[in-house]
Amino acid sequence: MCVPGRKLRLVLPLLFLFVGCAPESEETLMKSGLDALYTRHDPATAAAQFRKVLQINPTHYGATYQLAAALDAAGKSEEARAVWEKMLPMAESINDKSSADTARAHLADAEMKAGLDALSRHDAAAAIVRFRKALEYNPTHYGANYQLASALDAADKADEARPLWEKVLRMADETHDEKTASTARAHLNPQP
Repeated sequence: MCVPGRKLRLVLPLLFLFVGCAPESEETLMKSGLDALYTRHDPATAAAQFRKVLQINPTHYGATYQLAAALDAAGKSEEARAVWEKMLPMAESINDKSSADTARAHLADAEMKAGLDALSRHDAAAAIVRFRKALEYNPTHYGANYQLASALDAADKADEARPLWEKVLRMADETHDEKTASTARAHLNPQP
């Protein structure tokens, strides 16, 4: 019995193989992307491969993670941030602590960069928002605590800055960072 379209369904895969244009599988694309990223150190090519996987399967866990890593390696931090934001709840939903921590670290660093950019424009209010966001992702981020305290002082919010300077002082003492500890002490005990 001849089923309409059956021959076409049988012939198309053979035709693709014959002309060399068979659709790539997720596995093949992932291997190619991983090779590009970690062996050939070509993050742009890797990102393109991981994007192809995500076109096939938009919730592919590994492709999402690796795309974020490739974009970071390519210096595309804003694009990477959006992918890390997608990755974080995916990792949390399956209790993948390591990947969730990695996503949080990248997101905190992206917020730090944005906060420092705001400070360089003398926009303490925007910097405060960004540093607070960085601390949401990583409450023990040394630089975010320090920079938030500094930004709060710059915005004439010394009362809000004080607990942060105390935390910075503790962190500086623990890491034997005398220069930062000295700065924190100066903010905690200002000389008239």
